[in-house]
Amino acid sequence: MFFIPIFALPCKREIIRLRNGDWEEINLEWSDALPVQKLNEPPDVLMDCDRIFLETIAEGHVRSQIEKLMIEAVKQKVERLPPDAVSIGALVAGQRMSHGDPVYFDFLPRISTIVAENGEPQNFDLIDEKETLEAGQVYRSPRPATLAIPKGYDEIPIYLRKDAEPHPRKAVVKLNSALEKDTPVSVWVEQKPAAGRARIVMHASSLVRTFTVDWESAEDDLRAWDEIIASLATPPPAIPDRLVLKCGLHPWEDSPKAPGLLTLLKEAEKKQVFDWHSLAQKAMARPFQEYCISSDGELPANLPDDAARQLDAVTRAAVAVTRARLDGDGRTSEDNAALQFLTWQFRRCPAEVTGWLAHCIEKHAGKIGTHPFVWHQSNWVLIYQGVARTVQDAEMEKRLLRAVLCRRTRSWSYRAESACVSLILSRSETAPLSLSRDDVEVIAQRAIIEFQEAYGSQYTRFNYTPFLVGGLIRWRLKEPQALVMGRDPLADLLAVSLEQAKNDLMTRRGVDAAFKKKREKYVPILEGLLDYLEGENGNPNLLLDIYDA
Repeated sequence: MFFIPIFALPCKREIIRLRNGDWEEINLEWSDALPVQKLNEPPDVLMDCDRIFLETIAEGHVRSQIEKLMIEAVKQKVERLPPDAVSIGALVAGQRMSHGDPVYFDFLPRISTIVAENGEPQNFDLIDEKETLEAGQVYRSPRPATLAIPKGYDEIPIYLRKDAEPHPRKAVVKLNSALEKDTPVSVWVEQKPAAGRARIVMHASSLVRTFTVDWESAEDDLRAWDEIIASLATPPPAIPDRLVLKCGLHPWEDSPKAPGLLTLLKEAEKKQVFDWHSLAQKAMARPFQEYCISSDGELPANLPDDAARQLDAVTRAAVAVTRARLDGDGRTSEDNAALQFLTWQFRRCPAEVTGWLAHCIEKHAGKIGTHPFVWHQSNWVLIYQGVARTVQDAEMEKRLLRAVLCRRTRSWSYRAESACVSLILSRSETAPLSLSRDDVEVIAQRAIIEFQEAYGSQYTRFNYTPFLVGGLIRWRLKEPQALVMGRDPLADLLAVSLEQAKNDLMTRRGVDAAFKKKREKYVPILEGLLDYLEGENGNPNLLLDIYDA
């Protein structure tokens, strides 16, 4: 709305004596006394108004003429206000102010900056376009933007965009010295509309300093705002490839030392007698780095058709035997060979078997003699590693991780809980997506514990420790900028553990051949994990190398 006050007081007719002696009657209420030339071209701002109000103390013919001229100029309806409308409004405003009530609200121009959310740059409105402020009050951003300034920087760059300004601007705040560590900086706006210019404030609590950003001295950036945001995006750090254990015909075929799985399946079908121990040993064998079945549950491409049918028949028999043990009164037998055969089929194992194992972990973890599968502590290795091999869907992965992560990490066994978590995270595309930051902290804590236990030892219990770190790095599938040294304190802690283990392996004197062999295997693996924690492109097959170590 736009108000135009026009003054034309009612007045009486006057008789004026001219210089030549004549007399003339003057009537100031007629149209020729109106400032017509000022109404032919009203201000442009009127053309965008939804409603136009006319307020004047003029009366009678003058008032009518003004209204007529306004209507002709703006081509829309003009609403009359009483001559005392403004004065009455001022009186009401004064009364409200005396009671401490707001009189009117100012609209604030939107001011935006750029922040990183999950490592990705995005717009952040310090003042939203719909913000209003009680007149005469000071506005302050309700939620400040938080910038993460990396260590080594001796200045703080900040991009700003303001409504009604033709271009965004870049301001640079100089520091006295380079930052020694990553430093969070809060940015907010303080503005009093009547004062005009906004005050943009930056505060770094760790530096115990507050800076003021000067919009006027900032440099114009001629790029579009979205283009600036896109230019600040950095490629996400690398992620090691998912671990996939391949299959092949070698374990299916007979060797000079033992029959292959093809022969064992044929004999079982013919005699209907199942040697579960031999079948399990063959399923878990890996000649020439090839299993009978891949970790994704696939069979070799050129396997005879009869072999797949026979495998399915023997699998059904193994499920029946295992189910009978579960349904029996107490422990019907202390023999997990059929179960072992099933779990080494990886994701080809029937899902109900995975469910049995998950239930065993949820209801009997740490107990012995309360479940048909567990009569000795060593049985838990098969339970935890078997369920990690066979899990096939995201919901079951989430269920298993919840069951394990709820336990105190110091009570974990490196061959049970640690192995289970590391195998699930390293082999699945979906499992890392189910982790929260708290979950990652728990798993990292367990990895650090295992590193500490390994220092000065023979590294015989180190099998799954690097796997835990490699599996955690795959959390970047969910949080692309996670676990990068210098940005994430947890990555720094893990890096310290890796470096200490590497130095321990490399500097140990007077070691035997077995230790030297471990050194040759683990040092490149630890270096590869450090590359990933540094955000570098590492060995994509690192998880397979860890498995083969």
